[in-house]
Order: sequence, then structure tokens, then C-alpha cells
Amino acid sequence: MPADRLVPPAYPEIVRSDEDRERFGRLYDDLVRVIGMAPAEALLNAATQFTLGFDVRGPFEKRKRRKRVVTSSAIELPDTEPPG
Repeated sequence: MPADRLVPPAYPEIVRSDEDRERFGRLYDDLVRVIGMAPAEALLNAATQFTLGFDVRGPFEKRKRRKRVVTSSAIELPDTEPPG
């Protein structure tokens, strides 16, 4: 967890793994610092958003890039229609 991120004072029972704690921490931090909610209100809202599957990614976190896939529309095919 980055040093400048706010740490929630508690975690709900649904937060079990370290990955869950990381995701919940991002939600809590975003609600308090970016949106400006009070910490107690942010804790309740983060729990609700967590159960609904929301996630907040930091602006500088590296995200996976998808490889470009060549589709058949990108490949020029010869004209197969007979002339005339």
C-alpha cells in the first residue's frame, strides 16, 4: 500500500485477503481524500461499494495492456466476385 494513502480504521468481515484489504483501502482513500466524505461515512460507503464490486485504481498504477489482435476486417482480401 502506498505511503500517502489513508488506511481505514477497520475492515468489514467480507474483507478477508490482502488483495481485498488493498482494494478496500483504495475505495476508502478515494472517498475521504478525493470526494471529501467524513471518515465514518466513507467507511460505510466503502463497505457498500466493496460488496457491489467497485474498485478504484490510482492514476499511476500500471494497468495490463491488451495485445492488439488482427481481425479479418483489417486484412485486405482479394475480390472474389466474378467480373460482370
